[in-house]
Amino acid sequence: MTLRAALTLVAAALLCAPGAASASPPADTPLALLQAAADAPRHVSFVAQVELMTIGSHGAQASVFRVDHRAPNLTRRWYLSPPDVYGDWTVSKHDAEYAVDVKHHRIVVTDNDGFGVHYGWHRDLGLLQRNYRVALGPVATVAGRTARTVILTNRYTGGTTMRLWVDAATGLMLQRQVFSSTGSLVVQMHFDDVRFTNDIPLSTFGLPAAYAVVAGPSHGDPSDNPSAVMAHCGFAARAPRYLPEGFTPVAADLADEKGVRTLHLLYSDGIRTFSLFENARGSAVDMSGYHPEAFAAGNLRGQYVDQGPTTLLAWSQARLHYALVGDLSRDELERIAASVSR
Repeated sequence: MTLRAALTLVAAALLCAPGAASASPPADTPLALLQAAADAPRHVSFVAQVELMTIGSHGAQASVFRVDHRAPNLTRRWYLSPPDVYGDWTVSKHDAEYAVDVKHHRIVVTDNDGFGVHYGWHRDLGLLQRNYRVALGPVATVAGRTARTVILTNRYTGGTTMRLWVDAATGLMLQRQVFSSTGSLVVQMHFDDVRFTNDIPLSTFGLPAAYAVVAGPSHGDPSDNPSAVMAHCGFAARAPRYLPEGFTPVAADLADEKGVRTLHLLYSDGIRTFSLFENARGSAVDMSGYHPEAFAAGNLRGQYVDQGPTTLLAWSQARLHYALVGDLSRDELERIAASVSR
């Protein structure tokens, strides 16, 4: 498994910026606004320019992309920055996602199952309510439109974890901020502008015919019974014995990348997520192109990489290879990793 593939699964939850909309203005309650912000792709077509900033221990990273969304399930993202991805674009169609790599004249096809997204705040409001208090904030203006603020506060720490700004007229999520356990801002997504239209042509979502088509990692159907998936993975899989307050296992699947069967366990508290990958062949993760540092947790020794708000730990033990990736602090991830050890 490559580091980029592991990080992408978590980053997906941050990049699903086109939040939500409904056929009529949402009710003026925080839960109704959250529900409205979960239903947009099925109801509203729009064109927008979006800026995403992620802030980590090594500084901030910003990206700008144009989004064309034709309800209910066609989305195109065209990247304007940073320079190394300028001109690349992705198209999501039904159950597949196509990443167009302009520099290498290829299209990488992966499942568009939303794994790591369907179990986020906008897919399991019951889990979110168990772990977060939801309140209304002040009315604001985002991208020239009136927006209502929703504030989500962690019930265990008392700290604000997320703020959303939801368009008062349509329910579209126009801005989102995510905060770490220390209160620092780690993610900010906002629309610079947005135009609602039902006239986006189907040709917008076409793919270049001359590019080579490359299959990305294949995944089985996500299951909401992780124990059953672990029992059939073909090796002695392990699950964490320690979970941060509010977290619970929500899904699992089996992926096949370059002939290596990899178990993926997903955990969530309704907003934050982390994933544990494990396999019995190959190495824990390919960190080429990055600058990993050493970590020690109990009797574990491994490497870690910070990528914006996301941290990845990789180690090997008892002939198994692990990668733990999530939007938690490194200390918290190290404690989870140590609990996988027996």
